[in-house]
Amino acid sequence: MQKFTGKQYIMLDIANQAGLDKRSWSDRLNWVNNEEKHLQVYADEVADPILYKKACRALLACDRGEAIGFPMSLDATASGLQILAVLSGCPYTAMNVNLMPTGNREDIYQKVADELNKLTNKDYSRAQVKKPIMTTFYGSKKQPMELFGDGTPELIAFYTILAKELPGAMELMGLLQSFWNPEALEHIWSMPDGHLIRAKVMSPVDKKIEVDELAHKTFTHRAYINQRQDKGLSLAANIVHSIDGYIVREMVRRAHKSNFELATIHDSFWTHPNHMNEVRRLYIQILAEIADMNLLQHILDQLQPGWGTYTKKATALSKMILQSDYALS
Repeated sequence: MQKFTGKQYIMLDIANQAGLDKRSWSDRLNWVNNEEKHLQVYADEVADPILYKKACRALLACDRGEAIGFPMSLDATASGLQILAVLSGCPYTAMNVNLMPTGNREDIYQKVADELNKLTNKDYSRAQVKKPIMTTFYGSKKQPMELFGDGTPELIAFYTILAKELPGAMELMGLLQSFWNPEALEHIWSMPDGHLIRAKVMSPVDKKIEVDELAHKTFTHRAYINQRQDKGLSLAANIVHSIDGYIVREMVRRAHKSNFELATIHDSFWTHPNHMNEVRRLYIQILAEIADMNLLQHILDQLQPGWGTYTKKATALSKMILQSDYALS
């Protein structure tokens, strides 16, 4: 894992706030070095001017030799897919979400858009395909159909590309969804740190309400009731989210043991720039540990005892994860 000084992390944060977070570390640092005298020019063009200006002020203070209390963040690159990669042991999925050293900062959303445009001769943007990709791995079929249509060549091409670039993740989605129990009011499993998940089965129930005082006008109220459901799409997403929560808890615990404060917003990790090397190291260490665990087997055995055995696609993925550079970027 490439390491940087506290000042360099401030520079990387400036570049990230300027929208360069998909570029290599060196490209980002070079951009700040080249634009250092003109950084304020971009302040009104970035997505979040406040965070950009704070990072620029922190860099000036650092150059003056002043102590700063400036927190910065790095985000996981497609955290849900990273989790599916380590659960399945899939090197192709891992490579596309920066859990293997490729020499590049991989961007699975742009890659899918590029491949899709080649197959369909269309012009889909990264922003357009991102939500369908994300929601596919939450079990949704609605979002892809809203963009590509139902049964269209574009929809078929979309799923073909996902199966090619993210085979372990796609296979695992089908497996996880098959563990839905139509008789259950809740699905229950535990995590390695003892955290217990109780994912209740909540079904929408609509009731028509008539208001006498408003000339008998009616409206429909939807409530969610804990009741059995023959089919459900939430189980795969809930399992991935439970592991996501475990990773966050481990990150906070291990940061505390290393004597620094870590704040989290889902898969965005915030700390002082001087501690960011350790944050990146802890993140890939935890994912490497999960890759070596039988965590998926542990969860599925609780959902359906005696169902069988899951065989990972590769058994040495953890070694590659520990060499990766852009898991947090």
